[in-house]
Amino acid sequence: MSKILDKFKEKKKLIFIPFFVAGYPSFFFLEDFLLKYKDKIDILELGIPFSDPIADGPILEEVNYQAIKKGVNFENTINWLKEKKIPSQITTILLLYFNLIYQNLEKNLQRIKEVGIEGLVIPDLPFEEAESFLELFKSYNLDLIFFLSPTTNKDRKEKILKLAESFIYCISVKGVTGEREELSSDGIRFIKGIREKSNKPLVWGFGLSRREHIRALKGLVDGVIVGSAFAKRILEGKDFESYFLDLFEETL
Repeated sequence: MSKILDKFKEKKKLIFIPFFVAGYPSFFFLEDFLLKYKDKIDILELGIPFSDPIADGPILEEVNYQAIKKGVNFENTINWLKEKKIPSQITTILLLYFNLIYQNLEKNLQRIKEVGIEGLVIPDLPFEEAESFLELFKSYNLDLIFFLSPTTNKDRKEKILKLAESFIYCISVKGVTGEREELSSDGIRFIKGIREKSNKPLVWGFGLSRREHIRALKGLVDGVIVGSAFAKRILEGKDFESYFLDLFEETL
C-alpha cells in the first residue's frame, strides 16, 4: 500500500493538503514553514514552477512567474529536496509538467523517488497517455494522481476510478484555480456522484479559502487542497500563518 493511501487510512479527519510553488517566496521560507508546522500538514503538494501552468488562475500564474524569475526550476528544486529533507511526518507529492521530465524519464523518476517524493500530479499527461507509463511509475513506487472534473465523461471517469492508486483529485469547478465566495453546487453534485461509485479517497481541489467551506465538505470528501488562498496572502504580505492555522483547525 502506498504511503499516500496510508495517510487516508490513518487519519480520522479531513486530510489537509497545502499547495506551494517551490522556491516561492523562497526555499528558506518553505524550509522554515514546513519545519514549524510539520504536524499540521498531512500531505504537501509542491509545484515545480512552469511558464504556462494549466488551469491556474491569476494568483498561481503570478507565483509561478515570480518563482521562475528567481531561477527556480526542476533541477534546483530536486537539489533542494535532497539537501533539505522535508520532515518525515509530511508525505510529499510533486505537481510538475511532463515535458520537464520526459527526456531521461527513468533517471528523473529515480531522482524524484530518492528525494522522498511519494506521488506525482502531472497536468499535461492526460489519462489516456498516462496509461502506458503506469507500470513505470509503479516500478519507482510513485503514485500517479488523476484528476476528475464535472466535465469528465462517464467512460473516462470509470477508467480513472478503476486505475487510481491513492486519491482522486476532484476539480470542483468549471474554470481555473482561485478563491470562490461559495462552494460550487455543481462540484458538490459531481462529488456525490463519484462517491456513489467508488470508495477511493476523494480530495476537493480549487476554490477553497474559508473555514465554512471546509466544514461543509466534512462527510463528503476525504481531504482538501488549498493553494491559491495561501499564495494570495503571501503575495499580499498578510498574516499567512494565522490563516493557515485557522483552516487547519477546521479539518480536525
